[in-house]
Amino acid sequence: MRIGSDKDNSTSDGLADLIRENSEKDKTDLTGKKNAQFIWDYYKWWFIGGIIAIIAASVFIRDYRENSKPTYLYVEMLNTYLGYDSAASSTMVNDFVNEAGIDLSKEHLTIGVETVLSEDSFDTTMMAYQQRIIANYSAGELDVVIGPKNIMEGPANCGAYAKFDEIVPKEVMDELLDREYELYYFDPAADEIEDYEDEDLTPYCAGIYLDNCSYLNNIGEQGAYPVAETENERVVFTIAANSQRMDHAIKFLKFLVDIK
Repeated sequence: MRIGSDKDNSTSDGLADLIRENSEKDKTDLTGKKNAQFIWDYYKWWFIGGIIAIIAASVFIRDYRENSKPTYLYVEMLNTYLGYDSAASSTMVNDFVNEAGIDLSKEHLTIGVETVLSEDSFDTTMMAYQQRIIANYSAGELDVVIGPKNIMEGPANCGAYAKFDEIVPKEVMDELLDREYELYYFDPAADEIEDYEDEDLTPYCAGIYLDNCSYLNNIGEQGAYPVAETENERVVFTIAANSQRMDHAIKFLKFLVDIK
């Protein structure tokens, strides 16, 4: 049995033709901006993913190359104003690079100025700073530590510093003393916390005070450290006992005190 009329059939055929024509028109119009928009809408996540992958690979390659370079020197300056004066800290890095002739494309130079330690307060940030310093000491990565005497004496208890008067060349030592730089001696017997029973309690030369260091006193707007008002605030320069780059550490000392 036939259902519907010829009119219904002609209407259906016309609708089909209209849909077909519009579809063909859409395909024809899919050029220029419309084509680009269509491709972007369909493939945008593939594009974004590809860009992210390229950036990640570039960062990895850069970091790998950077970390594979040998270290020329690693210095930690504790409680310094340079942590708040990026221009001055950059100036010091650049001055030493030029003085020592360091090629930063081939060697690492780290002069850390962010670490702040205190005897009066202790929080998770200071704990992280201490752990990082201890880890770098233990790994033989840290070469020079500079900071106020009261902060510096903690590691001295553990024998972290080299015997300064034994590793610094005699001509450099004589020059320092002629300029009235004062040697820093650590006295184990004066420590009220550690128990040094049956150990040698003879004070040993662990570094040098930098009171007379005009370079540090005049760098930046405030200098690298405040003027010491007490003995404990005096700034000390030390070299790590297990440093593998003591010659470079001594070169950094000579740079600071302007010994050619």
